[in-house]
Amino acid sequence: MTEKWGGIMLLSALFLCETVPFVPPNTLDVIYQNNPYSFLSRDYFARFSRDPNAVASTDAITIMADWSITVDANTDPLVEVMAGDLATFMKQCMEIDLAVRKTTEEAQAQPRTIFLSDHGGGNASSPGSFTIQVERDTVAVRGQNAAGLRDGVVQLVDRMGFRAAPILQVGEETMTPRLALKIGTIPRMGSYRDLVFLGYNGVIISPTDQASTTRLKEVSNSKAIPELTPSYDPALVENLARKARDARRYGIKTFVSLSMWDFYPADAPIFLNHPGLRGAEAYKHMDRPPAGHLLCTEDPLMRRYLAESMKGLFEAIPLDGALIIVGGEEFQHCFMRPSGVEPKHTNCARCEKAGAETVVANLCNGMAEAAREVNPEAVLVAWPYSAKHFWSADEDQIAFIQKLKPGTALLTEIEKDDVLEKEGGIKKAIWDYSIDLIGPTDRAKRQIAACKAVGVACYLKSEPELAFEAPGLPYIPCMDRWFDRADALAASGADGAWVLAWFRPNQGTTSAEVYKYAFWNPVPDRDALLTRLAKRIAGSEEAASHLRYAWNHVSEAIPWSPELPPYFLGPYYLGPSHPMFADPDGEIPDCFKAKSEFAGHFLTEARGEVEAFGRCYRNMERALLEAVKALDAASIHIPHRCRAVFEAEDLPTRWFYHTARTHANFYESCLLRNFLLKIVKADSRTAEEIAEAQRQYERWQAVLEDERENTKAAISIVEKDSRLDVHTTRDGAVLERATDLMHKKLALLDHELQVFLPSLAEKLDLAK
Repeated sequence: MTEKWGGIMLLSALFLCETVPFVPPNTLDVIYQNNPYSFLSRDYFARFSRDPNAVASTDAITIMADWSITVDANTDPLVEVMAGDLATFMKQCMEIDLAVRKTTEEAQAQPRTIFLSDHGGGNASSPGSFTIQVERDTVAVRGQNAAGLRDGVVQLVDRMGFRAAPILQVGEETMTPRLALKIGTIPRMGSYRDLVFLGYNGVIISPTDQASTTRLKEVSNSKAIPELTPSYDPALVENLARKARDARRYGIKTFVSLSMWDFYPADAPIFLNHPGLRGAEAYKHMDRPPAGHLLCTEDPLMRRYLAESMKGLFEAIPLDGALIIVGGEEFQHCFMRPSGVEPKHTNCARCEKAGAETVVANLCNGMAEAAREVNPEAVLVAWPYSAKHFWSADEDQIAFIQKLKPGTALLTEIEKDDVLEKEGGIKKAIWDYSIDLIGPTDRAKRQIAACKAVGVACYLKSEPELAFEAPGLPYIPCMDRWFDRADALAASGADGAWVLAWFRPNQGTTSAEVYKYAFWNPVPDRDALLTRLAKRIAGSEEAASHLRYAWNHVSEAIPWSPELPPYFLGPYYLGPSHPMFADPDGEIPDCFKAKSEFAGHFLTEARGEVEAFGRCYRNMERALLEAVKALDAASIHIPHRCRAVFEAEDLPTRWFYHTARTHANFYESCLLRNFLLKIVKADSRTAEEIAEAQRQYERWQAVLEDERENTKAAISIVEKDSRLDVHTTRDGAVLERATDLMHKKLALLDHELQVFLPSLAEKLDLAK
């Protein structure tokens, strides 16, 4: 994969490594379900526990077993749903079984009740706001509307969760949303309840448990193009409709992500029967021959098909909108990777005459108009991901935005397509998801302004857990940065945040949770909030202070990352499973040759400015070592009730440290190897060169020995947490289990230290 196309997402199922048996997806689900930390995504409430020693201060109250939850009898059904969830939380986490009763507004003042209502609270000018009122013998949560009540209950649960007890501070507070729309992803093996308590009010419904796309022709009941009708799957439509209805039960906004990226030979029956449909000949993969012809979206028959498809879809499924990626993949048009032409052009004569911005805007506007025939408030969200590489007249897609009409919206990334200048002249291209650059970029700001100018909504995309500074982790535990990202999203001026787990399922980790705390006014102080969160996880003041230091050190490590390497390639992904490959002529075991559809996963040579990058990775390692030391200090203070929640934080941080150490050792090993091999090949050597070779040889030996110790230490970590194992994360080729890779790596290291290095020393007449 070249750097030019580095920002283009993985698009399809990846080829399997022939040396590793195929493991069915359901087996991976079993592995995940049996992971001792998967409870974070399977049940949001499981992260909470009650501290038996917690005591209310004089300005707080304790909810006791003689309390009850009362619901205003004249409210939205959502209020009863939230009352049930609150009762579940109280019983499961606070060890109190509270009855749920209906009452009237007039009778709600009875003592020892938690009263829930969808009116009478919040700010009248702020839909979705709420008020929590805590008195000595009553608690009331009142929303400005049902959505406000829902999120008020979420806040109430979090307050007790932070105290690790059914203790609430006396007082009254009104909270208002900073963003109207907050789209998230249902946590893996979780539910809409978990999505709501993670703080989101919108979702992409899909056939899987992540934000995956749905093929339009599989949910289209249009008969405009007979050749496409056999793909229609009524069972899939009903499945999506059921999911949407379940989401609506929680007042969640529902969207579907649609794809249509099919290629046909020039003489395909669909073109013989409908010649006007034949669009651009195009690539799917830029390094391979054209895959075939696309269906031209400017053809009247295709426009009819798209309109009927959208109308039928919105009639069958209760939807608030649809998302289509229109940049360089997923939803076709004749400017999507056309062959034989320069960027911004196409080989479809009709579309070339119209121009890219017009063609893509026509596609979006037409689909939006059809959706609004069913739901007048529906929105078609266009995501021009990587459009600048293919068709956009300007890097910000301003000309495209200016052609959008009401009913459409733009989705853009908060951090993508920018450059960070770093120490030593390093220019780090942010070609995809990063937590180094918080955002929003100047590009995103210009896009937000352009959307406001034409009256269409603009949403910002962020990942909840993944960043390509360390994609081998279930999440990067740099909580200071994740909170700052959430705050930046809320303060950006965008109309909403789409916090989507696009590459992997949402694992319900701490970063996926922390977004919600910055999404509300009043905004909490970051350090105070993270300290409270650390105490909830670690279970004691002493442990919390150390966990807080660990998060801070990980946050400080991130800016030392010098680049975003190509997808899932090298030590930054494989961590301590990645070999040193010290012997350039050594035989590489088959397990390290596994390739995905795009590339292999292992490097034999360091990338970029090797010396400068190597220094960065060594500094990264040092910062992460401080994080590990802080976790060591915390571990002796963790109460039993918090052990699993703490370990879910602890193990990814330790793996990240070992990953950075491997990365630093690999870069230094490559430098030392190349220096010494150059001297070996020289016709003659001076005494000074021999002396320098001796120093470099001894250093190389020390680096490889350090990597051996690093790898041995990391084995026990991945054995405890399958979330760290590349065998089960499946981001490319099917690799062997990390422990197997590491044992084979250790065998390579033994050979390199005991055979290869001594043979090199002999050639150079060095002391061994």
